[in-house]
Amino acid sequence: MSQKTWDLDARPLGAEWIYPRREKEHKIRKVLLICAHPDDADLLTGGLAMRLRARGHKIKFVSATNGNKGHYKMDPVSLAKRRHDEALKAADHVGADYETLNINDGEVWVNDEQLRRVMRCIREYAPDLIITHRPNDYHRDHRYVGQLVMDASYMLIVPLMYPEYRTPYRDMPVIAYAYDNFDNPPFSPTVILDITDVYEKKAMGCMQHESQLLEWLPYTYSMENTLPEEYDYNKRREIVETLIQYQFSSAMSNFRKLVKAGYPDRKVRQIEVYEICPYGKQPSLKELKELFPGAIYPSKADIEGVTSDIPDLKEQIKDLKKEIKELKVKLGGDKDVPKEAKESKPATKETKVSAKAKEGDKK
Repeated sequence: MSQKTWDLDARPLGAEWIYPRREKEHKIRKVLLICAHPDDADLLTGGLAMRLRARGHKIKFVSATNGNKGHYKMDPVSLAKRRHDEALKAADHVGADYETLNINDGEVWVNDEQLRRVMRCIREYAPDLIITHRPNDYHRDHRYVGQLVMDASYMLIVPLMYPEYRTPYRDMPVIAYAYDNFDNPPFSPTVILDITDVYEKKAMGCMQHESQLLEWLPYTYSMENTLPEEYDYNKRREIVETLIQYQFSSAMSNFRKLVKAGYPDRKVRQIEVYEICPYGKQPSLKELKELFPGAIYPSKADIEGVTSDIPDLKEQIKDLKKEIKELKVKLGGDKDVPKEAKESKPATKETKVSAKAKEGDKK
């Protein structure tokens, strides 16, 4: 039998319309999510992770902490085990690998020991893209994890920095921040991704973190007694979806104009937002499209136009809250009426009669 191989991309006689060339296989990308807690990657990047896995790319979730303090009833050892099991199930739902650096919850620090752990996991995985927290996020563990990734960025290509973890890997990865709603400085969206079509699947993945989304987070809002265990699956899923919506509600509000302009032909209900970090590789538009497929990529001018509207929106919200408060005062009588509201209370027929009577008494 002939051992001759055929070039499947060849086009006899140059007839492209008869012999169409196969679409070239795309490069398999590796994406590393380095977050503070076992549930962070699912909440912040679950939609993107599913899109990338659907295209054959590789995903790994890394939790810096073991999450052993995020509860009000369980002991730390049992909680760490439970959260590890939850994270494995959630990662499996997305099709991702999972690892924890096993730092105790609330004890992330920017020091040599923990930088070694971060450098090791990055060098061993050799990612094209790292997603982490901004160093000014709300939670101390988030902030320090973000800073550890920043500190590791350039040192990744320095061979004598932690040589015990030295690998042939020499490429600087793209680094992106996952969304947070802090505005000092404000989040600047390099990438906005519509995840409406995979949102329910994302919520189902997040539901694996029951200890957090159905027990711990409600406790932090003083709502732990409002979610009985006998709630059925659909009810519990609605609660989880509400928590996810709350996480990204400010993103939809702040970047609504960008979303409408970028997705003019569809109704976008759920998004994820990312900001490219200046410390990693600065990707071209082509690379952004490969790493964040199906997203929109606002220009600096687009972002400046939107962020300039935010102070006006905040002022409108402030006025609206004031109007609601005044309406409550009117509906509720004098109960809890502010002093200035009482002073500016419009005169009624009865008050006018009372005033005339007082004037008569003075005379």
